[in-house]
Order: sequence, then C-alpha cells, then structure tokens
Amino acid sequence: MSTPQAPKLTVQLSLSPTTYSYSNPIPPTLSLSVTSDAKRPITLLTYNTPFHPAFGLTQDCFPIWDLTTDSGVKTTCIRIQRMLLSRARGSDDEQYFLTLPPSEMITVSTRFARGNEDMRPLSRAAAQQEREEAERTGKARRSVFACGVDGLEPGHRYSVSVAKGKLMSVWWVWGTKDDILVDPESQDWGLDNVQAEEAPLEIEGIESVEFEIEI
Repeated sequence: MSTPQAPKLTVQLSLSPTTYSYSNPIPPTLSLSVTSDAKRPITLLTYNTPFHPAFGLTQDCFPIWDLTTDSGVKTTCIRIQRMLLSRARGSDDEQYFLTLPPSEMITVSTRFARGNEDMRPLSRAAAQQEREEAERTGKARRSVFACGVDGLEPGHRYSVSVAKGKLMSVWWVWGTKDDILVDPESQDWGLDNVQAEEAPLEIEGIESVEFEIEI
C-alpha cells in the first residue's frame, strides 16, 4: 500500500488593526489561518511553532523588520528546558495538538504583545525607563527586546512575517487529536510512543504583514 503524499498547507498571516498607538492598552491581534488540502484530518504538534502564536511570539517564530530603518528588530526569545511532552487528555500539553480537518480553514490567534495581559505594551523608550525604575526598586523587569508591538518605536513602519523553517519542521500525523490523546491514568502518555510522519508538510508562500506605530 502506497504512503499518502504529505499534505499541502495554505497559511495566511494577519494583524488587526495594522495601526497601533501606545495610548491603547489593548494590542493588535495576530492570527494565523491554516487550510490543509488533505482528504482526511491531520494533527500538528504546535509546541515551539507559529501554529501556537502565543508561544511562538517568544520562540523566534514571527520575525519583525523595521521598514523605517531597514533593519531587523531583536525580539524576545525564551529558552525552555522541559520534560517530554504529554499526550494525556486534560494535561497542560493538550493545547499543543491542533487538528486540521480536510479543506477547512482553522484560525489561531493571540495578542501581538507580551503574554501577560496585565503588562501594557510600551514604546522602546518607555520600556527603558520602566527597566531603570525596576532596577532601583528591585521589581521584575520586562525583556530588553521587543515582543509584538511592545518595545517598538513610535512613528516607524514595520513588517511581521512567519519563520517558514519553523513551519516546515512541524511534527504531524494522520488523524485527529482524539486519536492521539490517551486517558490521564495511562502509562503510555509519552509522545515518543507515537510515530510521526517523516515527510515534511508543504507550505505555500506566506505574505508578511505591514503595520505602523503611531506617534
């Protein structure tokens, strides 16, 4: 029996709105819409990939380019050491399994800023002032590098894109998330007990999105 060809994914990146002011405590929403051309469902492991945008924002999955200065923006990257991912139903890791039904668009979204909703986005200058104050008082400091609109320059235009290599290397299998997950009491909870497909997914070209930070 021949092995089915690896699916082709159509991926669209969007940002809404595309103009942002630091007077607004609510950052734009970054979304990734994905459609599979497969004839049956596939499931992706989204950990450390753009398919989980909230996590991907701090994993070099969404590069930002300053169009005003024609230079790359250094973004926050958090290195995480952790145990083997679990496929136990109801575990924290269940969120990282994404099923794509045949020919159906699935959209995943996140705030285009730091994950802590209590941390309002600041301009680069304002963030620097906050860090200096935090050093004097001993309070927790935000990263010196940007994350979404947090830490950018007012009056500048930017573009955000998707790190395609992070998409191409994603772990995937045929079937749905329910086919992969096991009961919480199962001893067979490790992801290493599932044979992932070896053929890389085919990803069509993804256009970057331009946005502006108002003065």
